Amino acid sequence: MRVYVVVMISRVETGSRKLSVPKRLASTVFAGVVALCLAVPAFATTVRRMGLPELVPASESIVLGRVEGTRSYWQGKQIYTEVTLSVRRSLKGPRTASLTFVQLGGRVDNPVPVEMVLPGAPIHRVGDEAYFFLQPGRPGERIIVGLFRGHVPLHRDELGEFVQFDGARKVPAGFEEEIRRQAAHQKQDPPGGAQ
Repeated sequence: MRVYVVVMISRVETGSRKLSVPKRLASTVFAGVVALCLAVPAFATTVRRMGLPELVPASESIVLGRVEGTRSYWQGKQIYTEVTLSVRRSLKGPRTASLTFVQLGGRVDNPVPVEMVLPGAPIHRVGDEAYFFLQPGRPGERIIVGLFRGHVPLHRDELGEFVQFDGARKVPAGFEEEIRRQAAHQKQDPPGGAQ
């Protein structure tokens, strides 16, 4: 779609008052900017709300881990962040002391400071603990399932450790039991799903 803006240098009469050239120019430029904004395609991502019945089967690995390090880097025209975890507990997948996954977005300082933010994606800081639901990404990489849904932070307060999931406060042991039940249910289903 092409938009052409023609600026007319004259006085325009509107009823009983006249618009001066600068006001007419300003209103024409404003109308042109609005038209251009409407002509630019908009991109959006819709993330389906996933509960444990969807998260667990979609995950190759589920761990309770602590962020030990992050490293952001350019890959082509995008910034990725590699996150390294020390694994406190493995709930699904191979047992390992540590693992790494990647996420779109991050901050790099070379050649100039640039930050790329993916709305809805978690921000990982060294020392943070969470449950991570991970699936295979590109060859040799893991990614979080369902953007923010596959990252469930572990919180602490005067009552102890807890997670906030689907609007409910849950103790880690109860949350882990729900995950194990879903994983056991998944193993009972025949390949290709229930008929």
